[in-house]
Amino acid sequence: MAAQEEGWVLYYWPKLAGRAEFIRLVLEEAGEPYTEVNDGIEAMFFQGKHQEYPALAPPLIRKGSFTLSQTPVICRYLGRRLGLWPQSEDDEWHADQVNATIHDFICEGRLAFHGKDFHASYFTQQEETKPYIEKFVKERLLRFLGHFEATLKANDGGQGFLVGDSLTYVDLALLHALRATEAQFPEEWAAAAEVTALLRAFQQRVAARPRLAAYFRSERCKPFEGNSMM
Repeated sequence: MAAQEEGWVLYYWPKLAGRAEFIRLVLEEAGEPYTEVNDGIEAMFFQGKHQEYPALAPPLIRKGSFTLSQTPVICRYLGRRLGLWPQSEDDEWHADQVNATIHDFICEGRLAFHGKDFHASYFTQQEETKPYIEKFVKERLLRFLGHFEATLKANDGGQGFLVGDSLTYVDLALLHALRATEAQFPEEWAAAAEVTALLRAFQQRVAARPRLAAYFRSERCKPFEGNSMM
């Protein structure tokens, strides 16, 4: 990507899609230059070496002296700044509602893989957390997917976008959530084909947009970690 001084800088852990993928998709679709920094993250956030406005954890974006953290906030900020924003006030609030639900979904999914200790590695608690994963799959996964299917259908019969008649940041958030679901729970995703038909068509057409398709083929696109929908 472009040099650091020419655009945004995104700080995140190396080697995984994670929460930063929400942000990458907004920047990529907008054609906005950015540099991703993966080194020194622990020191920056957990050893007090982040000197700007306090931020608890990555991801974080920077441009000049301005920094911003918290994934949903970053996506809303960039969406508004980069032309991926709803066109009416009603749609703004509905997009905010859906965005919050998407992040709830990812958070619950991650929590299921960390049933013993939310802050420890999944690989230190694989056996203990199995019941939580099973409960999430049985009780929550289809509930969320069904809600997203209904939400999509509520706007133009599900043939376009989540709100309004143009792509917004929340469409990109849903795209990421669906890709994370398919990667983490492939069997359950396949079994839900009949009740997620609109979501699948949505995923295909949004992922096929030229800038996003090029991104998914590039080395900038990080793999999913394989646990916790990250």
